Amino acid sequence: GLIKVAPDAQQTDAYQTNRNLLLSGEAEADSMPGLEIEANDVKCSHGATTGQVNPEELFYLLARGIPLSVAQELLAEGFLEEVLSKVDDEESASVVREMFRQKFHQS
Repeated sequence: GLIKVAPDAQQTDAYQTNRNLLLSGEAEADSMPGLEIEANDVKCSHGATTGQVNPEELFYLLARGIPLSVAQELLAEGFLEEVLSKVDDEESASVVREMFRQKFHQS
């Protein structure tokens, strides 16, 4: 992602976050935050996290009788939906959802 702050956008306060969910032991993620700041009175920062499925969330679903593969898919889909819910183009979001489902069921 990229945060751009124009020269006339003084007193801008921006934060960029990049969250990565690794779904296998072989998975990797590269976070490359970008800040392009052309104003001098701003507060801009960024952060990144990378990790596996939260074991407490997984335990919660398993304790309610949800099979492991379904629980993992639900958690991954929830992670994805957090981003897709902000996409204005519903057709594009639907394409990404379908690609996710196809890819998830291949593994």
